Amino acid sequence: MTRFERDLKDAREGNGTEVLTKRKAELDRLWKEGKACKNGFRRQCIAQEYTRLKTEYDKIDALF
Repeated sequence: MTRFERDLKDAREGNGTEVLTKRKAELDRLWKEGKACKNGFRRQCIAQEYTRLKTEYDKIDALF
Protein backbone atom coordinates (compact mmCIF):
# COMPACT_ATOMS: atom_id res chain seq x y z
CA MET A 1 0.00 0.00 0.00
CA THR A 2 1.50 3.34 -1.02
CA ARG A 3 1.54 6.40 1.17
CA PHE A 4 -1.13 8.02 -1.01
CA GLU A 5 -3.42 5.01 -0.68
CA ARG A 6 -2.92 4.94 3.09
CA ASP A 7 -3.66 8.68 3.38
CA LEU A 8 -6.69 8.36 1.11
CA LYS A 9 -8.02 5.53 3.28
CA ASP A 10 -7.44 7.60 6.44
CA ALA A 11 -9.22 10.58 4.87
CA ARG A 12 -12.24 8.44 4.02
CA GLU A 13 -12.34 7.15 7.59
CA GLY A 14 -12.65 10.68 8.96
CA ASN A 15 -9.06 11.81 9.51
CA GLY A 16 -9.05 14.06 6.46
CA THR A 17 -8.08 17.23 8.30
CA GLU A 18 -4.99 15.60 9.81
CA VAL A 19 -3.94 14.12 6.48
CA LEU A 20 -4.38 17.40 4.62
CA THR A 21 -2.54 19.37 7.30
CA LYS A 22 0.40 16.96 7.23
CA ARG A 23 0.58 16.99 3.44
CA LYS A 24 0.27 20.78 3.26
CA ALA A 25 3.22 21.13 5.65
CA GLU A 26 5.25 18.82 3.43
CA LEU A 27 4.31 20.81 0.32
CA ASP A 28 5.37 24.04 2.03
CA ARG A 29 8.69 22.46 3.06
CA LEU A 30 9.38 21.29 -0.51
CA TRP A 31 8.45 24.70 -1.91
CA LYS A 32 10.93 26.45 0.39
CA GLU A 33 13.61 23.85 -0.28
CA GLY A 34 13.14 24.27 -4.04
CA LYS A 35 13.39 28.05 -3.82
CA ALA A 36 16.62 27.85 -1.80
CA CYS A 37 18.28 25.13 -3.90
CA LYS A 38 21.03 26.29 -6.26
CA ASN A 39 21.62 22.90 -7.86
CA GLY A 40 19.53 22.77 -11.05
CA PHE A 41 19.19 18.99 -11.13
CA ARG A 42 18.18 18.81 -7.46
CA ARG A 43 15.68 21.65 -8.02
CA GLN A 44 14.15 19.74 -10.92
CA CYS A 45 13.80 16.62 -8.74
CA ILE A 46 12.15 18.68 -6.00
CA ALA A 47 9.77 20.21 -8.57
CA GLN A 48 8.73 16.77 -9.82
CA GLU A 49 8.13 15.54 -6.28
CA TYR A 50 6.19 18.73 -5.45
CA THR A 51 3.99 18.27 -8.52
CA ARG A 52 3.26 14.64 -7.65
CA LEU A 53 2.42 15.45 -4.04
CA LYS A 54 0.29 18.46 -5.06
CA THR A 55 -1.74 16.23 -7.38
CA GLU A 56 -2.25 13.70 -4.58
CA TYR A 57 -3.18 16.51 -2.17
CA ASP A 58 -5.79 17.81 -4.62
CA LYS A 59 -7.30 14.32 -5.02
CA ILE A 60 -7.63 13.91 -1.25
CA ASP A 61 -8.99 17.45 -0.91
CA ALA A 62 -11.63 16.70 -3.57
CA LEU A 63 -13.23 14.20 -1.16
CA PHE A 64 -14.39 17.06 1.03
